[in-house]
Amino acid sequence: MKRGLVRSRKGLSPIIASVLLILLVIVLAILIFAWARGFISEQVEKFGQPIDSYCEAVNFEAEIIGPLENAVLEVVNRGDIDIFRLSILMTKGGNSIMRDFDYPIAKGDSISVNWVFLLDELDPSSTPEKIELFPVLVGQVKGQESTKPFTCLDNGKEIAF
Repeated sequence: MKRGLVRSRKGLSPIIASVLLILLVIVLAILIFAWARGFISEQVEKFGQPIDSYCEAVNFEAEIIGPLENAVLEVVNRGDIDIFRLSILMTKGGNSIMRDFDYPIAKGDSISVNWVFLLDELDPSSTPEKIELFPVLVGQVKGQESTKPFTCLDNGKEIAF
């Protein structure tokens, strides 16, 4: 009787090993799929082309006019592409703050806005060391009806004080 139990235990071990191996493969496949999914981003298009190709066509100028306490940020869109908004990167002593300048600028248009509202997170009594403006375009998500903003990080402009 004991011999029969021993034989059944020997047959049980390969089954458990096979099940564990299959579960391990499934878990690894799920992990690899989740990891790879992060690399495959939604493709955003503008006029049927990838939106990053339109970043090169964006042409704008920006300057700060007046003293810092009541300065005005003036942006002129000289390109053929509408700018949805600007992302502003301000750097002071190793601290960086990215803010959105939520004013659309149509092609050939300009806009002037009080600058002080952007400085509230930095030390307002000091001038930022570096200010960069990055245009944000809006495009259609491929295969969907939704739109998505795209920041042109290669087409930034630095403002000097």
